[in-house]
Amino acid sequence: MYDCELDFGLLSLTTADLFAEMGYGSMVPEEQITVLTTSMLEDISSWVTPRCTFSLFSGQVDFDSVSLEGGGVLSVGETIAFLLKGSERFALFSATAGMAFQTYLESLKAEDDILKSFIADMIGTCIAEKTGEYMECLLEKELQGERHTNRLSPGYCGWHLTGQKALFRLMGGNPCGIGLSEVCLMTPIKSISGIIG
Repeated sequence: MYDCELDFGLLSLTTADLFAEMGYGSMVPEEQITVLTTSMLEDISSWVTPRCTFSLFSGQVDFDSVSLEGGGVLSVGETIAFLLKGSERFALFSATAGMAFQTYLESLKAEDDILKSFIADMIGTCIAEKTGEYMECLLEKELQGERHTNRLSPGYCGWHLTGQKALFRLMGGNPCGIGLSEVCLMTPIKSISGIIG
């Protein structure tokens, strides 16, 4: 298993990324939004500790599942099984903005500052995604030119969210310190997980 805590600078997260996530497109945000977003991103970048992990398994794709070495089976559904078709190895992964970021989000919500909460939520989403992208770069180095699929996650394309249980079990229970609720939501909330073929 590869497990890495990242320096924030490695994510190359910019305010342009955040404004795109906020839905501004080609529009320029109001000055208040620009100033506040820039300030919050600078602050967060000084203390946040993103983390990612992946584990490689040999296996095979079946009609609606992936069977991994050691007897692990992921019921991914027909669509994702089709997208993974032809894969002989699989990377199970997770990435997170971390628990400190979760605590920060909760403190903003307690203050009832809707604008700051919204901006922080967007920052957290971007951190998790950028950490996933960095994990993919690390995986590509490990694969040494071997082709791979896109990242595919429980909750999408017919892979039921309860698929998180098997995924997390195969990654040792709490990959990157991420926990699962009874309804399979991740904590910290700004986390992603899934499979790459």
